[in-house]
Amino acid sequence: MKRAIWIFILLLLPFVSAEVDNYNNVSSLTLQVDISSDIQKTNGVTQEISAELEFYPKSYPYQTILLEEFLANPEADIGITNNGVKYTWNTDSPSYDFSVSSKIFVENTLIHISEKIPYPASVPEEVQVYTLETEIIDITSEIDALAEELVGGEDDLYKVVFILANWTQNNVEYNLSSLNVQASQKSSWVLEHREGVCDEITNLFISLARSRGIPARFASGMVYTNLQDDFGAHGWAEVYIDGKWVPVDVTYGTFGWIDPSHIKFKDELGSNEASVSYEWIGNNLQVDVGEVNFQTDITALGGVADEYLSLEVETLKDSVGAGSYVPLQITVSNPNDFYVPVQLYLTKAPGVVGKNTKSVLLEPHEEKIVFWIVQVPEDIDPLYLYTTSVEVQTMFGGRAETSFSYASNYETESLEDAEKIISSLQVDENKPYLDDVSLDCSLDKDQYYAEENAVLTCFLEGNIAAVEVCFEEICFAAKKELEWNIALQDYQSQRLLVRAERNGEARYAYFDLHIVEIPNLRVENINLKEINFHEKEDMEFTLVTDSTVEDLSLSIDGVGTFSLSSVEGQRTISTEVSGKAFANGHITFHMVYTDALGTHYESEQSENIIVSNVPWYYTIWLSLLSLFEK
Repeated sequence: MKRAIWIFILLLLPFVSAEVDNYNNVSSLTLQVDISSDIQKTNGVTQEISAELEFYPKSYPYQTILLEEFLANPEADIGITNNGVKYTWNTDSPSYDFSVSSKIFVENTLIHISEKIPYPASVPEEVQVYTLETEIIDITSEIDALAEELVGGEDDLYKVVFILANWTQNNVEYNLSSLNVQASQKSSWVLEHREGVCDEITNLFISLARSRGIPARFASGMVYTNLQDDFGAHGWAEVYIDGKWVPVDVTYGTFGWIDPSHIKFKDELGSNEASVSYEWIGNNLQVDVGEVNFQTDITALGGVADEYLSLEVETLKDSVGAGSYVPLQITVSNPNDFYVPVQLYLTKAPGVVGKNTKSVLLEPHEEKIVFWIVQVPEDIDPLYLYTTSVEVQTMFGGRAETSFSYASNYETESLEDAEKIISSLQVDENKPYLDDVSLDCSLDKDQYYAEENAVLTCFLEGNIAAVEVCFEEICFAAKKELEWNIALQDYQSQRLLVRAERNGEARYAYFDLHIVEIPNLRVENINLKEINFHEKEDMEFTLVTDSTVEDLSLSIDGVGTFSLSSVEGQRTISTEVSGKAFANGHITFHMVYTDALGTHYESEQSENIIVSNVPWYYTIWLSLLSLFEK
C-alpha cells in the first residue's frame, strides 16, 4: 500500500546580503540641481560686493546642461568668468542672495581605451602640470617608493593606473574623523595613517599616479549615496590616458568609470580650493557669508545600461558539512574591443571570508577567474538538508547566481581545504593573455567512480605554433587535438584547469571532474522508541546518503512502500504508523535504488522498538509465523 510522506528540505536565505542599491545600470539620469547662498551685512555701508561661485554644474563629456538660470536678490550684475559665475552688487542692502538652478543630463558611459598604451607614456605639454605635486597632493619619498614597488615592471598604462587605484581602495580606510580639521590632510598624512575621507583618499591616489609621471587631476561635484539615500558633495580623480580624461573613484571602487549619479562641478590641480570667493568695498563694512545650500533631485531615469561583461559563478564544493568553507569561482568575460574595469560584489552568501568586493581589469576580449570563500553556519539542525543561494553582481548591474547544499552528516571542508582548491586553479596574472588561440577541454564522461580512468580531450584552434599545453605537470606541444589519460584514485570532485602558453603569454581552460561515491543509504534519527500495540503515532526518521540516490523504493514492514525520485544528503520523512505493525519488536526498512551512474543497490536495515500491550494470542501467532519463515 502507498502512504503519504512529508519531506523536510530547508531553502536557506543567505545570512550575508549586500544588495547594491544605486544607479549603476541606468543608461542616463536627468537631474535638477539648485544651489543657493547669501551674504549678510552686519555693519557699515556697501559700495560694491561680489561673490564668485565656482562649485556648480557645467557641461563636460557625457554631461550636458539642458537649462541654467542664475538669480540674485537684490538684482546683480551676473557674468561668467574663467572659474565660474560672478555676482556683483553696487547697492547697499542688509543681505545679498544668489543662486543657480541647473537641469542636467548625465549619460552612463564607459570611456573606451582600445589599445595598450605603453608605460611610461609621453605626456603632452598641456597636461604636464598635472604631474606636479602641490601642498596637499604631495609626493614624498615614501609615496614614491610605494608607487615604484606597486607598479614593478608593468608596461601597460591602464594597468598601472588600476594597480595604484586598487591598492589605495584596499589599504586606506574611509574615516570621517579627519573632517574635524579645517582643510584636507596631505597625501603623506593619509598614507601614514591609512585613513581619510573621499577627497583625501583621492589625493593619495593622485600623488601615487603623479609620482609615476601620470597626469591626474581632482574632480568634484555631487553624487548619490545609498548610505543616506541622498546626494552629497564628493571628490574623485581623473587620469589622462590616450588623450582622454578617465574617471577613477577610489572611494566607490570604480576605476575607469563612474555611474551617472556623479554630477561634475569642476576639475582642478588639487583639492581644497574654495567653492565661493568674496570681495567687498565699503565704509566700515562687515559681513557674514552664509553656507552654500545644495538640493539635488532626479527628474528622469533612462533605460537599462550596457552590462559590458558576461558573468558566471560556480561552487567548487557542494554537499558540505556544518561550518564548512566553500570556494567559489567567478568567471568574468569581456567581449568588447576595449578595456573594461569592474568591481564585483558578493551580494548573497551565508558568510564570506574577507571583503565582499573584488576589482578586476579586463583587456579587450579577455576572460579572468576570481575566487571567494564562503562559510556555512556551524550550528545547524541535524534533521535538515539546507540549500543556500550565492549571488555575484558587477558594478554595471550584471549578475549570476548558483546554490549549494549542506547538512550535518556531510563531510566538513576546512579553510585549508578551500584554499588548496583555489591554489590549484589560480593563474599567473602577470602573464599576458594568449588571445590568438582558442582552447576547449572536456572529459569523456560526466561522472566517474574513483577506481576508473578518465580521458581528457582538448581542442585548439588559431595560431598554435610554439604553443605548449599542460594539464598539471604533463605537457605536450600544441596540435589541434590533445588527449590525457587520468587515473582518478587520488582525485575528488573538483574543478581542474589546462593551460596553454607561448613566449610568456597564457590562456586557461577549466573543466569539472565529478567523482560518484557509493551512496551507503541508511536510516537515522528514528523518533519512535516505544509504541502501544493498539494505538497509532507519527513516526519520523531521516534518510542519509553519502551521494545522490535515484528511483528509491523504500518499504517498511507492516507500513507500506514509499517512492522517491531522488535523495541528496538527507531527507526527513514522517508517516503515521500503528503499534500492531511492529509487534515483533522491529522496524524493518527495505531500500532499492540506483546511484547517479545507474548502478543498482538493495539493502535492508532493522531497528528495535518496544511495543507494549501486545495481546497473548498475537504473540503466539507471531511465534508460529516465525517457524514457517524459517
